[in-house]
Amino acid sequence: MPLLKNEHTKARKMRIELRDLTKSFASVAANDGVSFHVDSGEILGLVGENGAGKSTCMNMLFGHIVPDSGTILVNGSEVRFRSPKESIKAGIGMVHQHFLLALPLTGLEHLELVAGRGAKAHAVKAMRDLGFEFDLAARVEDLSVGQQQQLEILKVICQGARVIILDEPTAVLTPVEVEPFLERLRRLRESGHAVILISHKLDEVLRVCDRIAVMRSGRVTGIYDAASVSAEELASSMMGEGTTRVKAKTSRMEAGTIPVLKMTDYHLPAGRGALDVSLGVNEREIVGIAGVEGNGQEWLFKVILRIAPRLRSESGSISVSGRELTHLSAREIRRAVRIALLPFDRRSEGLLLDGDPATNLLLSGVNPSSYRRVLPWSLLRLRALEFFAKYDILPPGWTGPVRLLSGGNQQKFLVAREMEQEPALVLAAHPTRGVDFRSSQAIHETIMVARNRGAAVLLISSDMDELCKLSDRIMVMVRGKIVQEFKRGPDGGFDVPAVGMAMVSGAQSGSFGGATGGMPGGGAS
Repeated sequence: MPLLKNEHTKARKMRIELRDLTKSFASVAANDGVSFHVDSGEILGLVGENGAGKSTCMNMLFGHIVPDSGTILVNGSEVRFRSPKESIKAGIGMVHQHFLLALPLTGLEHLELVAGRGAKAHAVKAMRDLGFEFDLAARVEDLSVGQQQQLEILKVICQGARVIILDEPTAVLTPVEVEPFLERLRRLRESGHAVILISHKLDEVLRVCDRIAVMRSGRVTGIYDAASVSAEELASSMMGEGTTRVKAKTSRMEAGTIPVLKMTDYHLPAGRGALDVSLGVNEREIVGIAGVEGNGQEWLFKVILRIAPRLRSESGSISVSGRELTHLSAREIRRAVRIALLPFDRRSEGLLLDGDPATNLLLSGVNPSSYRRVLPWSLLRLRALEFFAKYDILPPGWTGPVRLLSGGNQQKFLVAREMEQEPALVLAAHPTRGVDFRSSQAIHETIMVARNRGAAVLLISSDMDELCKLSDRIMVMVRGKIVQEFKRGPDGGFDVPAVGMAMVSGAQSGSFGGATGGMPGGGAS
């Protein structure tokens, strides 16, 4: 088992070197001659736009994918990983953006599954040294997202990892969790671990990394000393010389007054996912929901879509475009009203990962029954190709499984599929999580276009910048209740400190006073 104290790390130094790694899928080169290295006691940032090849590269290092050519060296010796098990045995661990945890199991049970009965003593020591804060005896479903991430890191440490790959780790964290997480990365470095940090957040990469490798179109375009490079230089290397960032083209039209979504005195009884909510979203309006994750945001979507348990015990009403939803089934909902859904987890809730793009179109706006007895696969494939071109989804013309697209390009395809329906209501959860800057701007633009066209948008995001940029109003949600509402001030912005205080103080005090019910026209400004 690994030890964390510095005096024990000298004999266990590791150097991982990638030399000319190349991997193609069909005719698409995902990696083309990728070379870089990372040493113990170092944090290496790996940045690049969606589809640049970062995940493919790390999946080859972790044994998920076998390279077509090129070499991986561990401490100077060539290795060829054919499975994650072989990579883990060599001292390499990976924490994926989508956690690999079983919700009913406790943290300790997870550790014992991967590291045996003696895992607890090592885990307790690692938690103390790294500043991890969660109960090993708690079930995963009772841990916050940030605590689940700590458990994932603890798993790879207990397996003996000396090199840890982290894929977009701060994308799932709330703003208040980011700085403690970065401090834990520094402690990992001080303990002698090597860390490869995949991220789109250049400010965080510059703050915590020693060196930064930039990828573009499957190649490494530069490796920089973090102390002597700027975010602008990194962005130029990521996007290419002369490339300009996407600028929003759509100005904000005045919000409408006709309600599209109305939840009136809605109550779901106590238990996991209890709700007590009244809110409304008008046409041409974006209402943002702010709050620490796990305070009922997911259940808000679930009850609107009629997929929550215990619905027989609910009370109150939910309507979209004047159509009462509480008596409809989940199957009937999206036929009755035009709802676009950008779910909390695109992989498990939004996409058929083993299906091609054309097949995935069937999950939303394409109704096969309208084509009588013949399913026009050629038209579906053509439509998918049009989406790839219009939304700049890479690689262009892709017809393979959606799971082989990068996470950001999966999200862009999901946005294209849902928003092209011209929906009356958009339910958007973390729409740009794990997406690069340029793609984030394009997704924001798409949401604004839908809003100005007449859609009502209910936006849930842990990114305060995103909420403030897009929202017409922001509601703070704590333990299933709307505790306060904020409108744009005279300067056009929101009182961000006040929003943050409402998120934190409501959770700490348990007081739900000051809520206005969230209907249009009420609330604090």
